[in-house]
Amino acid sequence: MSEHRSGDGFVAYEVVTVTSGTAVAAADRVVEEMRAAAGRRAGFRTARVHVAPDGPVVIVRSVWDDEAAHLGHREAAPLAAVADGREALVCGGSPAPGIVGPAAAAEPGIVAVAIRYLGGQRSAREVLRLLRLSGEWKRAFPGFVRADPCLSADGRLFVNYAQWVDAEAHRAWMADPRIGEGQHEIAAHETAAPRYFLGRTVARVDAPR
Repeated sequence: MSEHRSGDGFVAYEVVTVTSGTAVAAADRVVEEMRAAAGRRAGFRTARVHVAPDGPVVIVRSVWDDEAAHLGHREAAPLAAVADGREALVCGGSPAPGIVGPAAAAEPGIVAVAIRYLGGQRSAREVLRLLRLSGEWKRAFPGFVRADPCLSADGRLFVNYAQWVDAEAHRAWMADPRIGEGQHEIAAHETAAPRYFLGRTVARVDAPR
């Protein structure tokens, strides 16, 4: 299900390291707060809450009408405070064309957030081109939902949100020898080491219609 058109809206990623209790309990608090506030947050569209499978980490991807709407939400309900943890990362940008898989109608059970730091608009355009070129086999890969990238306004931040139906589909994807296609070319445009976060989906929260 498409949440936006290319260039429409603002996609935000927030990562919190939980310092008290479990990541699952923290994620449940985040979901409860987001559902209670969904109708009051101007500009909110949808969000997914994830927990890392191997550590006390909560990952939230949310979609807003614009960046100002997301900033207003962060000021009203800081994720780190709700989750009882410390903020590890906040970033986001405008959605860009991605890759749609054969399981596009499914809600993802496992996601990967890849954050790349680039040299600017020219590098961002090239990385998007490389992503599209690498997509042929991915479009038919069993259990692959979709990959939704976004870009910061200056082209220096590229975030890709890849989604699979479950852990088995993700493991098969990672074991496929084609997974490395284009990675060397993408790395040539990076200005710092990329960051990766793997997450299991806990819940989806949508704005009331």
